[in-house]
Amino acid sequence: MAISLWKDKKSPWGMLENVKKEMDEWFEEHFGKGEALVKGESIFSDKGLLKMPAVDIQEKDDKYVVHAELPGVKKDEIQVEYRDGLLTIKGEKKFEHEEKKKDFHRIERSYGSFHRSFQIPEEINEDEIKGEYKNGVLELTLPMKEPEKRKAKKIEIE
Repeated sequence: MAISLWKDKKSPWGMLENVKKEMDEWFEEHFGKGEALVKGESIFSDKGLLKMPAVDIQEKDDKYVVHAELPGVKKDEIQVEYRDGLLTIKGEKKFEHEEKKKDFHRIERSYGSFHRSFQIPEEINEDEIKGEYKNGVLELTLPMKEPEKRKAKKIEIE
């Protein structure tokens, strides 16, 4: 008598395989097949390089305020673009560390890029968008356009 795996779909192993498949499909549907997910990596790679920075968006009276956490990223490594209601924050961080000692010489390099896009529901005054980068946090202020004041027109019914 040969030993064989229990591959019935109703077996515990078959059910676990189904759960794994459903979870993979859910992640793919909601987050896409990004490079990190395909490789089974975290949103953080080694050396803490961000692949998907944490972002908070607040709607205030007449503006949106966006805070993006980008620790260790230099100001000139960040690009922000607003076009047709889509706000995009992207950039690339480069890490290089060299260590020389009596018995060894080690160089480590790591590179990582990040990209986040958000659909902004209101019309934004593009000329007044401001950005400030301080202590690893990018703050963007997106002022909303003034709503047009429309006059009511009385329509005669014939």
